[in-house]
Amino acid sequence: MAEENYNPDKPKLAFSKIVATPTLTSWSQAYNAGGLFAVLSLSKEEVGEDESLASVGKDILNTLETEFFTLEVKDLESIKKAVSLAFEKIPNDANSCFIVSCITQNIMYCFLAGNGKILIKRGEKTGTVLDSSDKQLKSASGFLEDNDIVILATEKFVETITKEKLISEIDSFSPSEIAENLSPKIHEKQEGEASAVVISYKIEDHMPEKKEEILEEEIPHEEPRSKFSSPSFLNSIKANYTKLNFGHSKKVFLSIAVIIAIILIGSVYLAIKNREDQKTKTVFNEIYPSAQKKYDEGQSLLSLNKNLARDDFLSAQKTLNDNKNQFKPDSEEGRKIAELLTKIESAISEVSEVNTVEAKEVDKASSKLLSFETKKEDSKLFAQNSKNIYYVNSGGVTSVDKENEKENLIIKTDWEKEAGIDVYLGNVYVLDKNADKIFKFVPSGSSYSKTDYLSETADLSSATAITVDGALYVILQDGNILKFLRGKAENFKITGLDQPFSNPNRIYTNVDFDNIYILDNVNERIVVLKKDGSYVAQYKSRVLKDAKDFEVLEKDKKILVLSGGKIYEITIN
Repeated sequence: MAEENYNPDKPKLAFSKIVATPTLTSWSQAYNAGGLFAVLSLSKEEVGEDESLASVGKDILNTLETEFFTLEVKDLESIKKAVSLAFEKIPNDANSCFIVSCITQNIMYCFLAGNGKILIKRGEKTGTVLDSSDKQLKSASGFLEDNDIVILATEKFVETITKEKLISEIDSFSPSEIAENLSPKIHEKQEGEASAVVISYKIEDHMPEKKEEILEEEIPHEEPRSKFSSPSFLNSIKANYTKLNFGHSKKVFLSIAVIIAIILIGSVYLAIKNREDQKTKTVFNEIYPSAQKKYDEGQSLLSLNKNLARDDFLSAQKTLNDNKNQFKPDSEEGRKIAELLTKIESAISEVSEVNTVEAKEVDKASSKLLSFETKKEDSKLFAQNSKNIYYVNSGGVTSVDKENEKENLIIKTDWEKEAGIDVYLGNVYVLDKNADKIFKFVPSGSSYSKTDYLSETADLSSATAITVDGALYVILQDGNILKFLRGKAENFKITGLDQPFSNPNRIYTNVDFDNIYILDNVNERIVVLKKDGSYVAQYKSRVLKDAKDFEVLEKDKKILVLSGGKIYEITIN
């Protein structure tokens, strides 16, 4: 793939990207947003059916973009940290090349890990900025000069297009022509790891800026500069002038002085305004192309993978929402951001699988769990297995036989503030939010022995519910979900959700389910996530606003909801 783009800011960057066609075991990509460039390649000897090198690569580049564009100060150390966070996402068992370059004004910061090169042509000479054949992240920085050409290339690219051939192309052609000439050769070889970015750096005329600097030197320094452009200052000059009674020559002299002062003030005002406009434009050109690119990528994925498309739309939305307050709504930049946000929000709506459903009231006998809950107003935490219902009150945990409703206190209270209960393989799990602990009660004859489930510390002070399917999931008031396996924390990140949770109070799954279900009363919905955290769907109904609990019958495509003392049925896809 070849393309050429121009950055309207000074200096001017012309660049082109050359990307090979991916194979079953290899993939690469060339990336750009503003002054940030990257080349990434991944390959494995064998790729499993459920693996996708493209998805892994996309996640790496998304991380790089997110970390980079949230940096307040961009220097070698801060950019290196952003690159390192993205680099850590590369799988250990993959062969890789990761090259990143950031161009700010006339400074270029470079980073390289894996099999690749960063080359530079300056005048008649060509040299290597960075060269690597291992996974150790290397970095360098330096000043660019007018007409420098920089090449970021993977090892497979350099093997396919020899260094001599590349140099001859650089000597004769523009970046876009280079891409057009070399792309066919890259595609012929079917090397999925072959990719490169060619960047041309040119300096444009800076004379207007120098003129502004001269004007600033002429400004008297006795007064703050912001006052020179204020209407009150201009009015005071005019008012004082009319009160004075000078002779003709003095009036002429004073008139000239006032005119000069007004000209100087106007010049200063324009200089300050131009500087602010330039600053605004720089920020705009950092965030807007990035958001536009994410939106375009999402559109291209709509027919292939709605979840990945949704991720792109949400990333674009976050970029714009985080920065839109830096622009006046009636400015050109503000209008462009508002227009793109409207498109993004429309696209999110299309792929969010928001189902507004009708909840119909059903007989209480349809759910023994929810029917039992209507009788226990003093209890808030319930769980069940195939034989029993379990609930917590001030006395402890009581089991209830589903057939005869015979109750038996099985565990006396031995915790401070319970916030969740579930049962798995006969073991009872109780979360104590005050102690930041999860207790596991294991059957031992006619009693239960108590152990600490967690093998490490965790902040559970805002926990609202738990569920267990072998792994244990804890949902917090802020909507985050903690996942533990055999007592140790596992990475769990919610992706693709268009609207964050607002104090969710129930979470449910079991070992036979494909998904996790979360009750979000405030937003009147039940959200469905895959067990890797990726968004599936959501079901909205007014009865969910006051829902106390719910039961999922996944095979029957039903959710039963307890709300206002009644049981309702929602049909799911």
